[in-house]
Amino acid sequence: MPTTVGKKVVASQNYLASYIGAKVLEMGGNAFDASVAISATLSVVLPYTSGLGGDGLLLARTPEGLVAFNSTGWAPKNLRIDKIEPRGPNSVVIPGLVELWRMMQEYTTMDLSKLLEPAIKLAVNGFYVGRGLHHAIVDSPRLSQDWLEIYGNKRFGDIIKLKKLGEVLKKVSKDPRSFYEGDLAEEIVAELKTRGVPVEVEDFSEFKGESVNLVKSTYRDYQVYEFPPNTQGLTTLQILKMVEMTEINKLPYNDVRRVNEHVRIASLAYEDRDTYIADPRFHEVPKFLLDKSYLQRRMLEGGIEPKVRGDGDTTFFVVADEENQVGMIQSLFQPFGSGIVAREIVFNNRGDNFTEGINKPEGRKRPLHTLSVLYAEGKGEELIIGCAGGDLRPQIHSEVFEYYVDYTMELDEAVNAPRFMFTGNKVIAESRLGVPSTKLEPYSPQVGIVQALKTHKGRHIAVADPRSEGMALPV
Repeated sequence: MPTTVGKKVVASQNYLASYIGAKVLEMGGNAFDASVAISATLSVVLPYTSGLGGDGLLLARTPEGLVAFNSTGWAPKNLRIDKIEPRGPNSVVIPGLVELWRMMQEYTTMDLSKLLEPAIKLAVNGFYVGRGLHHAIVDSPRLSQDWLEIYGNKRFGDIIKLKKLGEVLKKVSKDPRSFYEGDLAEEIVAELKTRGVPVEVEDFSEFKGESVNLVKSTYRDYQVYEFPPNTQGLTTLQILKMVEMTEINKLPYNDVRRVNEHVRIASLAYEDRDTYIADPRFHEVPKFLLDKSYLQRRMLEGGIEPKVRGDGDTTFFVVADEENQVGMIQSLFQPFGSGIVAREIVFNNRGDNFTEGINKPEGRKRPLHTLSVLYAEGKGEELIIGCAGGDLRPQIHSEVFEYYVDYTMELDEAVNAPRFMFTGNKVIAESRLGVPSTKLEPYSPQVGIVQALKTHKGRHIAVADPRSEGMALPV
């Protein structure tokens, strides 16, 4: 079921995760409880997208207002390198997902041990390889000997057991900070060191996630929010503001003139991203990036060809109860991240997001981050949109939101509608869009895997993208 309506709903990229989240809601848990359970389940059954070795962001609408947590990791303090190999040991940053679970305990109502129990059982007793995991394994290079031993010969329908990961989850279920402090953290750091990662115990023990204020703009009749730097959320807002200023969406959505101008706008926004956005603790982000006068001048300029990659892998899900709406995203960056494995945990390669200039690699610095979540409110309704999509995320968020607002599609239609993407040196598009481009299959995960939530008059519509094995369920 890719779309559902109800007073309590879930939608994720994996049917098991959606089912487990729905069961938590059914047992009386709230949306934060269900989100922790879904997050942990995805960490086991979709290990190429995310996990304990990766990071995460959470955006929620609660009765008290908006909540936003950024738990993206920093580079080890001893990192001493100018250029990072995409999947080498220097690409690993301190993972933040488990810390995000700790932060969420301020809003959960159930014991963490109960919420992690389904994921622990799947890890210890085994789970079947799904279609997405199958393709990720087949398409991956030989990442490491540890990775090969766990995943290398597994195919669709095979069983994978991760008993060491299950043991880690059991310890985390008693105290999430044990992942960062104490014996477990020391064991993980020791294993990572043997694999060449320049990490120290202090890099883990001193890491904390943070509560952040979202950046805000307007689009038509909506207030639109995104995550601030170190994420690329501002890039989405820039695209939307420039689209609104050009009125290109008065053209049919598949008009080649609209597509071409949208691509040009995206290229300008990405150029600004690469010029101005980095970890704000190292470099302050200019305040003018969303000013209308600045964007008007910007659209008169030519731009260099920015670096845009679409090879990231991530997973996003939405959950809502009768009081709260949650969107949560978690990631390793590329499929299976660095490929480095410790205690059956696959570690991220987020350090590959470092570039040069203000975003150059430095110890205890967070790279410019591809993760973000879009939240919008207006006309008596609220929307949460998120996706897997790497560098393409700002385009995916803006296109889906524009379909909903400008082309009067319902939310599921906006998610299903054909998308196009500027990838830095070409335009790719699903074949059903019917525009000149590098043609993709009609429903291609290369243009992102979106989950979305709409809340209106006390009911929720949850959407799972048909481009994956995801599922939306009511409770």
